[in-house]
Amino acid sequence: MKVPLVEKIKREKELFDIFTAKQEYSSMKDEHGRFIYKFSNYKNAFDPVVSSYLVKEGIMDIAWPEGFRFAACLTHDIDHIHPNWKHIFSATLKLLKNQRLVESFKRFFGGITKSKSLNPYWNFRYIIELENKYDAKSTFFFKSATRDFGSVYDINELTDEFAYIVDMGWEVGLHGGYYSYNDPKELAKERERVEKVVGKRVIGVRMHYLRFQVPDTWNLLAQLGFKYDTTFGYPDMPGFRNGMCHPFKPYDLNKDAEIDILEIPLVVMDTTFYGYMRISPSKAYDIIKRLIDVTERNNGVITILWHNNTFDELRYGDWAKLYEKILMYLKEKKAWMTSAEEIYNYWISSV
Repeated sequence: MKVPLVEKIKREKELFDIFTAKQEYSSMKDEHGRFIYKFSNYKNAFDPVVSSYLVKEGIMDIAWPEGFRFAACLTHDIDHIHPNWKHIFSATLKLLKNQRLVESFKRFFGGITKSKSLNPYWNFRYIIELENKYDAKSTFFFKSATRDFGSVYDINELTDEFAYIVDMGWEVGLHGGYYSYNDPKELAKERERVEKVVGKRVIGVRMHYLRFQVPDTWNLLAQLGFKYDTTFGYPDMPGFRNGMCHPFKPYDLNKDAEIDILEIPLVVMDTTFYGYMRISPSKAYDIIKRLIDVTERNNGVITILWHNNTFDELRYGDWAKLYEKILMYLKEKKAWMTSAEEIYNYWISSV
């Protein structure tokens, strides 16, 4: 695109305001410092109005590789690598109530000894095997914060897993700590820790708890040299936060300038459905299919986040099975299912 995308969106003021997230230049935040859907004036989150306009006007004409009509950016935030005590006891009690004594012992023993073979969250190779079954790849975002909201883990435990993930062609990214989304020094340290273990440059990031400040976080990440971010989505509602179902360079209204980082916006997150909306897996699946369909119509990208702990069927039931249903539907729709890194590389070189 010879002319910056934003210059073409400026023709339509309402769309420009949505695209730039103008409403978020306010002090309205939740208890985690986030601008959430509840506060938004733009309530049609299921409709990527900006992307639809760009496609209709012939401005956004994407040719995905190998004839794919659209892309699915598959991601996993690794908040826990071991179940906490609450998870251990609730799972053990559930098994005892169902008279599954051997399994209850394994769950309890595995929890207190941090046994990897008995750990339902140590499932990175299982996820890779599952995705490989559908010709898909994904990105694993790992934390390295030494202080965080929730669990803290030692990424040095993951040396072999990192090597396997990278050797298989999947990606390791940074899951920025809860307290570092506005702290460049700490965020830089976190990336260095991950890079030291993985043995290669980390180009992408998603912030823990989706903590994000428009446009400050984009500017901070760009200054640190990150190539892409994929935090920009609502925690409490699936959909298109700024009307885009395509990657984009953010725009800073304060500086009247484009920010040099690619945003691959987050559209679907598992905890949105069972943690915020509190709906059933079947209702969530209907919503996800709707979002996939509209992304396909616009030849866009749908970014999906499924936490590794959600694959624990004992604790999360049908939510653990839903991810494979999503992969099946994406395969049926002929989506390019791949990592954020591959989306970034293709977008920068081809669009």
